[in-house]
Amino acid sequence: AFRSFRNMWLLEELGVPYTHVPARPQSREAKAVNPFGKIPTLQDGDFTMYESGAINAYLADKFRGVQGTPALVPPPGTPQR
Repeated sequence: AFRSFRNMWLLEELGVPYTHVPARPQSREAKAVNPFGKIPTLQDGDFTMYESGAINAYLADKFRGVQGTPALVPPPGTPQR
């Protein structure tokens, strides 16, 4: 199983709209957005990243404090994080 579900779960919890592109590792679809062919891969405008844990940290930080969005992880630089 792939870890993309972690990122989709977080996006659902945050209420953030997203587009899921089904792809397998090393597939043409995966390599189109990630030269390593890894999944999951997040594209946010011109910014691209991979690794599910890093993606979730990025999303939680990006949407922290946005009205109607729950704070799901402690702030960066705190002992709780």
